[in-house]
Amino acid sequence: MPRPTKDQVFEKIKAAVVTVVARNGIGATSVGEIAKLAQISAGTIYLHFENKDDMLQQVYLRIKQEFHFVLMQAKSADGPRDVVRGMWLNLFMFLQHRPNDFLYLEYAGAAQVLTPAQKALVAPLQAEVGALLQRALDDAGLSHVALDIAETLLIGPAMHLARKAVLSETTPSPKEVDETFDRVWSSLTM
Repeated sequence: MPRPTKDQVFEKIKAAVVTVVARNGIGATSVGEIAKLAQISAGTIYLHFENKDDMLQQVYLRIKQEFHFVLMQAKSADGPRDVVRGMWLNLFMFLQHRPNDFLYLEYAGAAQVLTPAQKALVAPLQAEVGALLQRALDDAGLSHVALDIAETLLIGPAMHLARKAVLSETTPSPKEVDETFDRVWSSLTM
């Protein structure tokens, strides 16, 4: 049997990290438990990462990039409302297919696992989302709404619905997602 590639080993470790963190939280995550779940030695983990913090950070950065890519698929939607709604729907699609990855982003983000240099790598992703929201606001004639307020109103409810669904091991119904989005979007257009 061929030896697994570096990327294949990384994916095994990433899957184990996500599972263990989703189950135990960041603070109770151990390299030993991750190695056991990934069916590799702890030494193999240290061939790929400097330490536990580096492992948590690298996994966060990878998932954050993947999540960002999914969200940004909405940028080519027809109108401003459809762009923002598409971001919502893409978030829930990600959640449906990768609930533990979503939870990992939540836990690792709250634990502030990134170094300042790594935060600088994530900043352009956040800026791109902000720019897309700003463009949607401008195109919808809502340039009078401050971006910070719009982000709070548009992103907060989506993240709340997603978090609630993951923690209860459910999926929000399309009706709940649509109705919540419609109300949030309406609040901006008042």
